[in-house]
Amino acid sequence: MLVEEKIGMLSKHFKVAPPSEEGFPEIRDRKSVTDPNYIDMPRCSACGKVIHPRDISATAIVCPNCGEGIIIRCGKCRGMANVAKCDVCGYEFP
Repeated sequence: MLVEEKIGMLSKHFKVAPPSEEGFPEIRDRKSVTDPNYIDMPRCSACGKVIHPRDISATAIVCPNCGEGIIIRCGKCRGMANVAKCDVCGYEFP
């Protein structure tokens, strides 16, 4: 049997890898975690630490002064009562 016939028989039962990367996008088109536009994680308004979405000790509130800004504090800053600032109006939350 020829190699092409063997590949044809195998492709009926198994997935055969493409011979080249013609169907794949270019490397520069692929998204990466290092790309700055990949995801924007919330940060603590007091210390600037990145807040993980599953962090249960962090809290986020709407600014009591302007009602537009969101004040986010991590668990450590909440425990130490660090002052957090609203990005919109500059209100300092205790």
